[in-house]
Amino acid sequence: MWSAARWCLDLLRTCPDIRLRFPAALSEGPEGAFVGWLEAEGANRFGLGKNALAAIRAMWSEDLAVRARQAFLYHSEVRALLPHGLLPIGRRELFHWFVQHGRRNADLRLEEIWWLFWTAAERPEAELVKAYEFTPEWQKLYPDGLTVFGRRAFAAWFRAHYRVADLWADPVRWPVDIPPARQLRSAYRTREQWQRLHPKALDDFESAKALIDWLQSSEAMQTEEVRAWCAGLDKDAVAAEMTTPGVNVIGHFSYPSGLRVSVEALVKGLREVGVQTALRDLRTDKKDDPVHAQFRDFEDFETTIIHTQPEPFFNEAYSRSDLNEYLPRTYRIAYWYWEFDSIPDSWLDAAAKVDEVWTATEFVAKGLRDRLSIPVRTIFPGVALGAYQQRERKYFGLKDGSFTFLFTFHMMSVMERKNPLGLINAFKAAFSPQEDVTLVLKTSFGDRHPAQLKELRAAAEGHNIVVIDQVYSPDEVLSLMDACDAYVSLHRSEGLGLTMAEAMLMGKPVIATNYSGNVDFMGEDDSLLVSYKLVKLGRPIPPYDEKLEWAEPSTEHAAQLMRRLYEDRAWAKEVGARGKARAAIDLSLKMAGQKAAARLAEIRATFQTESKS
Repeated sequence: MWSAARWCLDLLRTCPDIRLRFPAALSEGPEGAFVGWLEAEGANRFGLGKNALAAIRAMWSEDLAVRARQAFLYHSEVRALLPHGLLPIGRRELFHWFVQHGRRNADLRLEEIWWLFWTAAERPEAELVKAYEFTPEWQKLYPDGLTVFGRRAFAAWFRAHYRVADLWADPVRWPVDIPPARQLRSAYRTREQWQRLHPKALDDFESAKALIDWLQSSEAMQTEEVRAWCAGLDKDAVAAEMTTPGVNVIGHFSYPSGLRVSVEALVKGLREVGVQTALRDLRTDKKDDPVHAQFRDFEDFETTIIHTQPEPFFNEAYSRSDLNEYLPRTYRIAYWYWEFDSIPDSWLDAAAKVDEVWTATEFVAKGLRDRLSIPVRTIFPGVALGAYQQRERKYFGLKDGSFTFLFTFHMMSVMERKNPLGLINAFKAAFSPQEDVTLVLKTSFGDRHPAQLKELRAAAEGHNIVVIDQVYSPDEVLSLMDACDAYVSLHRSEGLGLTMAEAMLMGKPVIATNYSGNVDFMGEDDSLLVSYKLVKLGRPIPPYDEKLEWAEPSTEHAAQLMRRLYEDRAWAKEVGARGKARAAIDLSLKMAGQKAAARLAEIRATFQTESKS
């Protein structure tokens, strides 16, 4: 792939005639004119054989610039100095940073950096739009700066501030794809006159149409450009979209974790029942999947769900989402998880900044209600299996034919709480090394917890236990689960228990501690619940206090259940089938979406009542 990328870059760099003929060679992508030419006329000109053409086509199946762009977006201190870094006026300085620092920090190849800068050079208009989308300071100055109503004011400021006179700074050329209803919403929320004359424009269909009509009148004092734009709208369709309920969601859309799966499920459920969503990804770690740039909506609606924990990122949710905080602020809902029946004092500061808290299970809700004066509601996010490829066990280095138990966990989620060592002890008690049975422990970020990873590997040594320490894609994680026979979690406490829910949806028999969040969707009839006793932690285990209590699951009971699954495969399938039947109903995205939408409707009704009064 990289040799093909270098060849294409060198071709464009050294052949002015080709560069002139295909000014958008890279940015048009695999269906563009340049690739079509390469596969026909270009192949003859340069003697490209089938293998070379296949390599070029394969290269274009990937976005070679995406990791370099993510590195730029991740380093907020660089963007603070060079928000215009991918524009002609800032490219030299930013390229210098990439070569000196960014390349090493993000483990980038030079081809990735060159690809980013070449595509940016081909379409500076698009890069200006992207820069606005991820520069809160610009958004604050011109909150509707990409809309037909505010783009000329933003463009005038940009030209003056950066001393630009080039055509790419003309807003008529900007490739803005914000739907008309969102543009009208954005402009409406920044214009007191519109709100005063059309107070119900975002709530009532006829009032929304009246606003669109008024904007075309001389009374509204809009430019001819704006009046023509409004006249060209499908007024009924736009008014319907303007008044359809919606919610802003800030969350970990690119961080491989249970929080990501949770927020994705919440959004899917809301969309399934007709609630519009405006999404922003909260930058978490430099190992985030390189999709941050895909989440570029603004705070378009009156309610915002902030789906991140109180610590460490809650106070930085807007800055890490590269989003200007709308003022007056929206009605804010925090969506939190916790693993104990009481919360830390430090959470009270974050709670003071929101209007209510949602959480996934009653176990978590109880601990929050005991300490918070604001409403706490149990809104399960729903669980659905994402699309995944079925893979043979050898893909994961596992043995075919062996009855295989799986447990997956994240090293960043506190290993003592996840309790894989307890699971290893139960597995050792249940099986001898000579039996054809395997336990797979899938974790990630072991490099950040080397002592614990070493302890885990040492405990597994000499038995049929496989420890996988890799960051898998969501597709690969589900594929691994699909390849195994049963799922086991001897957790000491869980806020939800997402992987258990996913295993149930797959029809796998699930063994789990009979304690905490997972018991909201697991019962004696459809799961194998392990007995436990409550114990105090006894020592601080950050971020947990030594006085907290959690479960100590019975390794003896767990070993008995594992043994029975291994010996009675028909019963194992029966347990899995019962779990799948329950999960398909109780965990459905639609049911979760309906409950969340109902609460959002109550909040919206309160807004409407207050505006009338």
